[in-house]
Amino acid sequence: MTDTTSREITWAGGTHIFDLGHPWVRRVMSYRGPAPAGALGRFEAGSYSPVDVERLIELGLIGGGMPESDVDALLDKHVRGKPLAPNVMLASAVLSALFVGADNG
Repeated sequence: MTDTTSREITWAGGTHIFDLGHPWVRRVMSYRGPAPAGALGRFEAGSYSPVDVERLIELGLIGGGMPESDVDALLDKHVRGKPLAPNVMLASAVLSALFVGADNG
């Protein structure tokens, strides 16, 4: 977790730390997507996909320190197969912290 890009967000019945700025997450995003600038462009244009939304939430939680098995359980319960709008707002907040910093969102 990094101090400048991590954001604490209340979601899915608890408060969770999301951080796309974590070094491991940044490497994953640069090799396997979603590339941060590309994802930002898709969100700004409203052309994001359910995969974009899920992946940003997943990587944000992992970057925030949550074990992958716990992340997978949260995604199953609150993201996969669920309405997009609430999770789009969450994914956008997590992505914005990477670009403008945690305190500017």
